[in-house]
Amino acid sequence: MLRTDDFRRGDVSLPSLDADDLPECCWRCVYLMTKDFSVNYADSLFYYCCAYNWPDKLTDVPPPCLTGS
Repeated sequence: MLRTDDFRRGDVSLPSLDADDLPECCWRCVYLMTKDFSVNYADSLFYYCCAYNWPDKLTDVPPPCLTGS
């Protein structure tokens, strides 16, 4: 099971195939990002990650997982 704290810290990312494991609050979050790890476009394998702790983020809006909304 994906822990929201680990995901928000950037300790883990989630393959797109396991998107159902993302907490509901992540789908409403401005920090939900994708990283493409495909060797070619036919694979189209990407991972979901949280950009909340990235130093170059463009907003200071708190994520839904911290505000309870």
